[in-house]
Amino acid sequence: MQQISWDNLPGLEKAGDGKKTALTVGVFDGLHRGHQALIAKITAKAPELLPVVVTFRENPKKFTKTAGKSAKNPRDIIDFKEKIFLMESMGISLCVIIDFSEHFSKMSGRDFLEALNCRLRPAYMALGMNFHCGYRRDTDAGTFKTLAEGLGIEVEIIPPILEWGLPVSSSRIRSALEAGRINEANLLLGRPMV
Repeated sequence: MQQISWDNLPGLEKAGDGKKTALTVGVFDGLHRGHQALIAKITAKAPELLPVVVTFRENPKKFTKTAGKSAKNPRDIIDFKEKIFLMESMGISLCVIIDFSEHFSKMSGRDFLEALNCRLRPAYMALGMNFHCGYRRDTDAGTFKTLAEGLGIEVEIIPPILEWGLPVSSSRIRSALEAGRINEANLLLGRPMV
């Protein structure tokens, strides 16, 4: 799997020798069953489209004011190396890595989409229902889909995977781990904790 920094993306002439891409965007903390569903959607588009994940080296919540509001402890469920290894094992061809910065944090959702479109040429995108991007989370999944479809990009918003009637999420996994409920965390992850 090829890895490239977001900062080096402007120098990337053509991802995958000019092939259009199928991509998903997110933190992917833990790469739980919900994340796996997104990745399965984009890898199913290969070999016609190059499967690409755009992710963060560190959870942006560590750097924003939302960290205190939405998570007691924004530590990662798995480390970055394991995340990359798992993505490669799931069939991802290219991983674009964002090192969250003040400059990046000021980018609007529209500008983020335009950068993705310019350099990665997506034909298809899979997004989670709770997807947000842009300065102060200015763009939700529905708005992003509308903007992307205006550029000719097919966007599918994937419903959450439910377990016991609740969405599988990184927050639920963290809570289970903190409470010592390892079997529950494993169920939500779809694999045993290493």
